[in-house]
Amino acid sequence: MNYFFNRLSLKVKLISLICLVFILSVIAENIYIIHVVNDEYLRLSRQRVENIANIISTSGNTIDNMNNPTPANLDFIQNDTEQARLLSQVDFIVVFNMQGIRYSHPDKNKIGKLIVGGDEQRALQGESYTSIAKGTLGNSVRAFRPIFNHEHQQIGAVLVGQTLQKIDHMAARTSQPIWLSLFASLAVAIILASLLSRNIKKTLYGFEPIEMAQLFAERDAIISTVKEGIVVVNRNGLITQINNEAMRILRIEDSKENIINRHITDIIPNTRLHEVMISGIAEYDCEQNINGVVILTNRTPLFVNDSLVGAIASFRDMTEVRQLAENLTGVNRYADALRSQSHEFKNKLHVIYGLAFNDNKQELIDYLEEIIGNKQAESKLVSQAIKDPIIAGFLNSKFSRARELGVSLSFNIDGVLALIPDSSVTHSLITILGNLIDNGLDAVQFLDDKRISVNLVVGDTIFQIEINDNGEGISEKDMQHIFQKGYSTKGDNRGIGLYLVLASIDELDGHIQLCDRSDKKGTCFRVLLPLKALYREKKSHG
Repeated sequence: MNYFFNRLSLKVKLISLICLVFILSVIAENIYIIHVVNDEYLRLSRQRVENIANIISTSGNTIDNMNNPTPANLDFIQNDTEQARLLSQVDFIVVFNMQGIRYSHPDKNKIGKLIVGGDEQRALQGESYTSIAKGTLGNSVRAFRPIFNHEHQQIGAVLVGQTLQKIDHMAARTSQPIWLSLFASLAVAIILASLLSRNIKKTLYGFEPIEMAQLFAERDAIISTVKEGIVVVNRNGLITQINNEAMRILRIEDSKENIINRHITDIIPNTRLHEVMISGIAEYDCEQNINGVVILTNRTPLFVNDSLVGAIASFRDMTEVRQLAENLTGVNRYADALRSQSHEFKNKLHVIYGLAFNDNKQELIDYLEEIIGNKQAESKLVSQAIKDPIIAGFLNSKFSRARELGVSLSFNIDGVLALIPDSSVTHSLITILGNLIDNGLDAVQFLDDKRISVNLVVGDTIFQIEINDNGEGISEKDMQHIFQKGYSTKGDNRGIGLYLVLASIDELDGHIQLCDRSDKKGTCFRVLLPLKALYREKKSHG
């Protein structure tokens, strides 16, 4: 039954509901009206027959003719009462003597016969009253009045009656306009219901309510499953939608039911959704600290039919974004390292092939000893001090990249960096080292003497990274912006490297600064990282 009702269109539902309400109200109202009309007609009929009975019983002509009931006088009584009956529109007027013999009746054949009904005895005893009884014309309202002569002796009585059938007929005729008006109202209501349903469907973009409910259910399902946090507010700043991811990222412990329809500032004190809604200008890829959580957020005003109705914010935990960026950067750097080593290996294979092909045995032996010696020296230097194989392999790959570019790359390592248990920390270190070394390679690429030195110091509490190059250095103007996202002096689609470096250093509770150089040449970055941040417990992201 519910399935069938839900499948009905809005128009059919409205019309059916209105018809049902009107039919029930029409029936109830008409029954009540007919009852009231019948009671009123019955009251008026009682009053009418009583008045006519009073007039006939006190008429001097009636009294004189009954005192002397000759045929002529009886004809007069019949004619007089008939004329009164027609004028008063009652159904019958009957005058009878003390023996109950009729002197007048609408049906002349009943004159001279006994009155019927069984309710006339009280009138022959001098009592005036009304009753409802069945006579020769059927059930009727009957008024009895005794007739007294001039000596106050009762000489008979008069009966005036109105049939109930006629009363019902008059009541029915009165109710007909009521029925017609009610049915006319029903027709108007159906038309208005059709117009209303059309207007509602237009408001709902042509969807039926069940279709709109399904769309809302699908919307809620989609919003609840997306990885980004979503918060929607209306023009008054009240929250109309918030998904589970937003509550997780913002560390909101209250239930969703208690959050909906609350003001956004009660939940997120330093939000900028209100400013975005006022200005109507969207803000993209903005970092913001909310409830101690750094998020990367997009804030957009919501317009419906060119009318501002609210604003929406979508955001992600910046820590997770950074981890994703670091992972991606790490993968790219691993690939770049492999490419450099592969390229260098191919070049050396070509040299070996050429020496072997030309049968230059001694030169081949000397070349191989040089390669093996260099590799062993480089690998030994890094592997002895860096126990994390990923970081050690990455740093070794930079030797290949430097040789490929003709850059003299030197490593000076003081202390031993133990294996790092958290892979996210490993990715952060690769992001820091990789970007700073690559920036040095870019800075010296057009010099004749290309030199980069990497100094790593593992102290008791601090891991220090210092990277120097002999390039042109950084201008005073650029120093204020080098860590800003998207800022670069190398062209478009750059300016992300140092931004990721700073984000990774912040993640590890570290610090970065430009070194003071006496010769004022080149660039030197110094990074200080607390060892306890490198060897913290592995984070669980989920």
